[in-house]
Amino acid sequence: MIGLLRSEQLGVKMFQRIRDTLKKEKELKAQVSVEARAEGRAEGRAEGKAEGRAEVYRELTEWNRRRMEAEARGEKFTEPPPIPPQDASV
Repeated sequence: MIGLLRSEQLGVKMFQRIRDTLKKEKELKAQVSVEARAEGRAEGRAEGKAEGRAEVYRELTEWNRRRMEAEARGEKFTEPPPIPPQDASV
């Protein structure tokens, strides 16, 4: 009888350890998922900012080309320079 109780206690303890291990694994996966999403958002913001800077540079370059062409033709250039967008993160 004592051997049977001891076996049951060991079985319960083993079950508890397995349950606790699975719970910790689930928590770790959730944490990794949160960190991965945060990393992805940061990368997306960085890419968006880089694309935005490239677009502003392209607009300024095109504006300057038109200005220089008008100047070369002796024409008055009245087009205002493009205004860079306000930084949304501020």
